[in-house]
Amino acid sequence: MTEQANDSKKDIAAVCAANYPPRQKGAAAPGLPDSTLRNMRTFVARSGRLLLLSAAFAWLPLTCVRGETEVPADAVTASSTSSTDVGGSSTDAGGSNNLGVGLFSRFPIKVSASVQGGYDDNVSTTNDGALGSAFVTSGIAVAYELGTPRTQLTLSSNFGFTYYTELENDPFEPNLNLAMSLSHKVTARLSLSFQGAASYQTEPDFQYGFGTNRRAGNYFFTQDRLGVQYVWAPRFATNTTLGIAAVQYDDLSAGFFEDRVEYTFGNEFRFLVWPTTNLVAEYRFQVENYNHANRDSDAHYLLGGFDHAFSPRLNASFRGGAQFVDYKDFPDQNSPYFEGNVNYKLGKDTSLGWNFHYGIEGGDIATNTSRTSFRTGLTGRYNFTARISGSLALYYYHDDYSSSRFPNPLPPPATIVSPSFNEDSFSVNLAVQYAVTRNLGVSAGYDHNEVSSDSVVSFRDYSRNRIWGGINFSF
Repeated sequence: MTEQANDSKKDIAAVCAANYPPRQKGAAAPGLPDSTLRNMRTFVARSGRLLLLSAAFAWLPLTCVRGETEVPADAVTASSTSSTDVGGSSTDAGGSNNLGVGLFSRFPIKVSASVQGGYDDNVSTTNDGALGSAFVTSGIAVAYELGTPRTQLTLSSNFGFTYYTELENDPFEPNLNLAMSLSHKVTARLSLSFQGAASYQTEPDFQYGFGTNRRAGNYFFTQDRLGVQYVWAPRFATNTTLGIAAVQYDDLSAGFFEDRVEYTFGNEFRFLVWPTTNLVAEYRFQVENYNHANRDSDAHYLLGGFDHAFSPRLNASFRGGAQFVDYKDFPDQNSPYFEGNVNYKLGKDTSLGWNFHYGIEGGDIATNTSRTSFRTGLTGRYNFTARISGSLALYYYHDDYSSSRFPNPLPPPATIVSPSFNEDSFSVNLAVQYAVTRNLGVSAGYDHNEVSSDSVVSFRDYSRNRIWGGINFSF
């Protein structure tokens, strides 16, 4: 059987050799001239190079052309599994489905200009002899955002002024402010953050509670905090912060008992008990230095609390404990202390925020050195339609000024006793916006401020109303 197969193979080879003789090297194929063969070889070589170049360009968009803030899908997947903080929320800024927009990404700077006009029925914020005046406010706002999977930066600023027609001295008032938020993930365990706000203005600020609750000339205010977060174990992390707050009035008579700088060091110990809940133990140390008055103090805070996410749209934070204040020239004081906030976002049309605070603060008048304050604020926004939106801000303060004793420069008596008193401050801001076009909008609003005290210092009472309307353009 094997011999027959070998004979068959030999016969086939003989037939092929007779009909298709082998071509010698360099010899032309039978029936084809040399020029045709050269053209065929050139065409094949060029076609091969063109095919390789086309394949390279087809592969390039999938591997190299990514957005400025993107990383490969495998890198995002790896980082997302190891960058979950103690609160149980992932800190990666992208995902494998994020294809990016490359060089056609959205311009990160937004600029808008606005002009508003209205009427203020009590520019002087006084009880008797209230001065009403029309006013015009103009300003330019600039916002900038930059984001990568590891770094997030947000900047916003406003530059403008307000002109009152009835003010004889300094009718132009500045409205300058700057806010910044920065976070950077150094490693999977270590993160850095910074939040800061600064302003130079005349109007009292009921949001932060620094400065007086009435107009007292131009003043500078800043509040900044630097934080270092480190995850020591899957369920344990620390958050160390350093905060600086300062206020400075241009007028010495207004800032003699206000101008000061506060330094606050804090350290949180965070324990993850559930994926949505952190239990927190915190210690704070605060140094308060006044520029003119002898009201310097040191304060210690021993606090406990929690951070909890009820749902992706609702979260809350609370701290409570004790506050111990050591004054340099006055008796020490102790008080309960608590603070907290709640944030709720109902879809894309509604958002609400509530914050509160209770503790010992420095007095902002000459006769009383300290006060125990309760402060709370509620802010909200609602989109009625695609073009019409509204906003609301409510703030309420209750201050209990403690009694104080001072040496009498003209005795007798040897000392002067300033009695204690209570004071309530209330502020409401309403605004409605209408988008005429994508870049053009009109707005109107109403503001009301009211301060009331008991009969001992009734001269501090005042009521103020402002109504305004304006136009803004963004580009």
